[in-house]
Amino acid sequence: MQELEILPGGDSSRAMAINDSGEVVGSSATGTGEHAFIWRKQLGIADLNSAGSAGLGFIFIEAHAINARSQIIVMGRSSHDSMMATSTASEGDQVCAPAPPASFLLTPALH
Repeated sequence: MQELEILPGGDSSRAMAINDSGEVVGSSATGTGEHAFIWRKQLGIADLNSAGSAGLGFIFIEAHAINARSQIIVMGRSSHDSMMATSTASEGDQVCAPAPPASFLLTPALH
């Protein structure tokens, strides 16, 4: 058995998939909500969110699968929806329900 750790500021994590190399993906609860992660024995846990995902306007919340090429299926939600969910509506204002999560395929960059 191997402890996977939690992301900084978090209080729990859950594994969702593992590949033949022992890389594990899942979701970790942080102070700002759920974040998708990857865990590697040599490097430990790492948040899959980056400047690139923020630039797309999405927050990756759950990693569901990882294959032998380290490609990861993640579920994300609009960062705009995240901000709406944390703000409080004034009387008379209507807040729309957040859009459903979207799925993404993350492919490691070749060096």
